Amino acid sequence: MGKETGFLEFEKVNPSRRPVAERILDYKEYEINYAEFDIRQQASRCMNCGIPFCHTGCPLGNMIPDWNDLVYRGKWKEALDILHSTNNFPEFTGRACPAPCENTCVLNDYYTLDPQEKSIKKNAITIEQVEKHIADRGWQEGWIKPVPPKMLTGKKVAIIGSGPAGLAAAQQLRRVGHDITVFEKDDRAGGLLNYGIPDFKLDKSLVRRRVEQITAEGVVFKTNVDVGKDITIDELLKEYDAILIATGAQHARKLKVEGNNLKGVHYAMDYLPQQNKIVAGDTIDPSVQISAANKTATILGGGFTGADCLGTITRQKGKKKVYQLELVDMVPRPTPAHEETETDCRAGILTEKLIGDTEGNVKELHGVRVNWKQNNGNLVMEKIPGSEFTIKTDAVFLAMGFLGPQLEGLVQELNLNLSIRGQEQLVTPQDILKMLEEKDTMFSIHTGKNFMTNRDGVFAAGDSRRGASLLVWAIWEGREAARCIDKYLMGSTELPSSPQAHDII
Repeated sequence: MGKETGFLEFEKVNPSRRPVAERILDYKEYEINYAEFDIRQQASRCMNCGIPFCHTGCPLGNMIPDWNDLVYRGKWKEALDILHSTNNFPEFTGRACPAPCENTCVLNDYYTLDPQEKSIKKNAITIEQVEKHIADRGWQEGWIKPVPPKMLTGKKVAIIGSGPAGLAAAQQLRRVGHDITVFEKDDRAGGLLNYGIPDFKLDKSLVRRRVEQITAEGVVFKTNVDVGKDITIDELLKEYDAILIATGAQHARKLKVEGNNLKGVHYAMDYLPQQNKIVAGDTIDPSVQISAANKTATILGGGFTGADCLGTITRQKGKKKVYQLELVDMVPRPTPAHEETETDCRAGILTEKLIGDTEGNVKELHGVRVNWKQNNGNLVMEKIPGSEFTIKTDAVFLAMGFLGPQLEGLVQELNLNLSIRGQEQLVTPQDILKMLEEKDTMFSIHTGKNFMTNRDGVFAAGDSRRGASLLVWAIWEGREAARCIDKYLMGSTELPSSPQAHDII
């Protein structure tokens, strides 16, 4: 159970970060790993509670007390084996997951007040960091190697999308002997891991390393292939025994105000992937390159994507000022990106219009403060009279979230049933398109408990099925979809399930 009195003897110590003045000059990861003595000490704080609630916070069902104890005792390889039994990619979740497991740690009940920060300091185990250090140690020691299947089934599965859900499903299905081909519309495999998360949070060499491992296990990756355009759905249906759609939720919420099409107004998921390509050494046509250098920038959205935009803006030298505006009544949560630059963060702000100059470049944002009130169980937004304001801005980055998967192509061609969040009624892609003309509607591909859509042999997983969510949920979705596909193909499956999957198959 770790050190019996560890949680009493040692405080929670968060990882150090590189100095701000140093890290804003590059795109390298900003966190510094613990020394081995320190990470083992942090792991020793785990009490191995009689009922470890950390399991309920992690959809993967990670055996957290077990590998904390093993790390404390210096048994790193055994810790890695237990960690990999539930999580294909712990070096990703150890860097880019908001650690819901830590929110459910029993030690949070023993919080302290931080007088300097004027906030509550939670004392949870540094679960995410222990997880990350186990994976990194595994790669350093050469313990992580390809695991090819012992026998082949002759069954063929096409996976559309190579993000965390697609990669997890591909690895699970290959290891039980199926022939797996992953189709990726971008030029590199990795999906969200490559083009949605900045390098300063997740170094892309880690993604390439996992793709290389999965390739060595026998999975075939076909990049620059947009299914529905470069290859037809009918071709896939004829050639493969099952298809998994793992394309993510890429239908971004739109800014429906005057001036939303001005030059200088960009979606976050156009901006961030482009910068990741530049960091990778790609050349971007200057006529389409997006940069905040020497500009006053405004970010609309206070979530993780907004923070990723902020960190990227800071690293594009010469920015003048940054505003971050959030519609709901909650100031954007502090992140490492907020440590790096002074940011005017405001909550409860509605953007009413954007004004441009004579050449069509955005120059002003007109907004108003709003209050949110309960009305018959629903939150209703009310403008505050006299609170109107104007911001001078040269660039606006839209990080307002995603409504669902792309409707064009796959979803429409297969005529997949869709579900609207909070409703049981199923709708068609055409229905959703009509709804979106009137108001924002959150939707996803509908499946049964076995992850299969209304088309036989066609499955969905990840954000396309769940809606925009966390990295750890995407991995869970990929693993569970793989289990369901294996049972569909073979009649039974030996792939492991997580505790959350008890009601699936």
